[in-house]
Amino acid sequence: MRTTSSTALFFVVSGLSAIGVVSILISDFSLRGLGTAGIPLAVGALVFVLYRFPRVELHRKELILVNPLQTVTIPWNLIDGFETHFGLGVRTHEKKFSSWPLAGRGKKWEKDKHNIRHLVESPNPAVDTVLDRYARLSDEELANPGGKRRVERAWNLSIIVAGLLAIAWAVIGFVILPS
Repeated sequence: MRTTSSTALFFVVSGLSAIGVVSILISDFSLRGLGTAGIPLAVGALVFVLYRFPRVELHRKELILVNPLQTVTIPWNLIDGFETHFGLGVRTHEKKFSSWPLAGRGKKWEKDKHNIRHLVESPNPAVDTVLDRYARLSDEELANPGGKRRVERAWNLSIIVAGLLAIAWAVIGFVILPS
């Protein structure tokens, strides 16, 4: 699950980055052109790493928070609660884990029945989906036979390396640009 705005941002920036890379390579197919093509490529890669790759996955027995640096797998039965003020935060006995892609509810102005404007919370459908799923869990989904389930964390090394390589290629592109 991701926000619609992150998906739209990714596709727009990816398209513009692809146009930039192709136009650079068509105009200057040399080592300098290849180096310079790393600049728009890095922009597209970083938008993927920061906005398209992160997501929240709802599974039968667990909630998975996929952030740019780390993936956290939390069994439903270990969740103590949620915080939604600044974004989706999942409280467990161990610590609070934050979700990168699901932003907080935010605020918006609405008029009441007397035509007076008030600042109210703006709902985030993605966050509400996670909260609704948690509220509808069955006893079987919350079961922990043997007590062997625990929070698991794994580094997203491939995404980290891809982001660093894209940044390095862009730096090379900036260095070899003509003054």
